[in-house]
Amino acid sequence: MFNSKKKLTDGQHIRPEKYPGFIARAYFHLPDELTNEITEVGLKHEKNIAVEGPVWIVPAFEEKWNFEDSRRRMLKIAKIVEEEKSIMGMSPHFVAIARKK
Repeated sequence: MFNSKKKLTDGQHIRPEKYPGFIARAYFHLPDELTNEITEVGLKHEKNIAVEGPVWIVPAFEEKWNFEDSRRRMLKIAKIVEEEKSIMGMSPHFVAIARKK
């Protein structure tokens, strides 16, 4: 599990030495933390959007992604929940949209 407990409690990711191909250091933001950082620097936060949403955990994801109907359904689900704050943390990546004030 690498340093999963640390990542979950404080957002810090430090690459295990036995996995040199992984990202070395990173900070995993919670959506509200990123929103706060954006507003603290004087930008107008508009919204956060989950990139993958929860569909990345679909069993046999890669196989299903190869079929147009399955891919379309997964993208539709991701689109429906992309701004849902209660599950934003399920997405491995999210994007914040902001503008100058």
